[in-house]
Amino acid sequence: MVPAAEQRQILGMPDGQLDESQKGSSMNKHVPARRGLHGIAQRHPIATLSVAGVGIAYAFASVWGLAYHGWISGEIIEGLGIHPQQVTAGVMMLALFPTAVYVTWASRGRDGVRDLFRRMLRWRVNPGWWITALVALPLLTAGIAVLAGDTLQPVDLPSTFVTQLLLLAETFLLINVFEEAVWAGVFQSTLERRHNLFAVAALSAVPFALVHLPLEFFMGVEVTLLGLAVAFAIYFVFGILVRSMYGTFLRATGDSILLVGLLHAVFNRTTGSDGIVAAFVEGDVRMLAQPIAVVLLTVTIAIVFRGRMTKEHRRLLDAQQVEERTTAPDLVSAAR
Repeated sequence: MVPAAEQRQILGMPDGQLDESQKGSSMNKHVPARRGLHGIAQRHPIATLSVAGVGIAYAFASVWGLAYHGWISGEIIEGLGIHPQQVTAGVMMLALFPTAVYVTWASRGRDGVRDLFRRMLRWRVNPGWWITALVALPLLTAGIAVLAGDTLQPVDLPSTFVTQLLLLAETFLLINVFEEAVWAGVFQSTLERRHNLFAVAALSAVPFALVHLPLEFFMGVEVTLLGLAVAFAIYFVFGILVRSMYGTFLRATGDSILLVGLLHAVFNRTTGSDGIVAAFVEGDVRMLAQPIAVVLLTVTIAIVFRGRMTKEHRRLLDAQQVEERTTAPDLVSAAR
């Protein structure tokens, strides 16, 4: 932990208080003023990420959707057998993540990009957080479901464990770490320097819902305007819940995007007919049990670690990034 006085020195502030007007300016004070598109991304990184990232994501999803539904040649798509999860992976990798890296570079320079990747690889945290990320949501969801009337069912533990672990590793490494670099690492972290953590979660739920909306075209059912409106509302409400959970988890784990990505992967594997809970619990309550489990986990972390949920703690984490940058070799140097 960086001492308070040293933190203020790193941030270039006088002793006594953390200047709210700085709003994270110490993170990009060495970045020269840019012009054109670069200048827009520098001055308005979140707006650029939202508009450009979601726009490019929609462009990719539209092409895949046209091929998937046979409106354009889809020989490659047919060979792949496109699944909504694959669409999500493509959107994250080909649209949102590069856009997030770009706006980070435009607004904070190379140091900002190094900080982002360092947070994506931050694995040295208390082992208890690894355990929490792996088991908290499945245990809470299954426990609530059983208490509410669902029943446990016998399973082949070795086979189930291997299957779920492989599926978890796939989504974690190929999708969720990059997805959380966008939402938790750039979108939420940037806005948290000025706004309340939970207000930021609600703001991030809008582009989060928009990005997931194209999945409705890959569900194999008729898509209507009313159906899209209902789907957006569901994604938005659920987005507020999960973005609050990921935001509190990011703060509690000391800014580890890696751990947030793992929690996101476990969340995805907890739900669904082929998920972890479905393998152990039979009944209809488990679908309702998951959002309740999300709320319980979020509230518990926020209360127990309430000191880490403040804007001042976000600035402290930013100060630690500056310190790490000056004391640890960057990723390029470390790879040589």
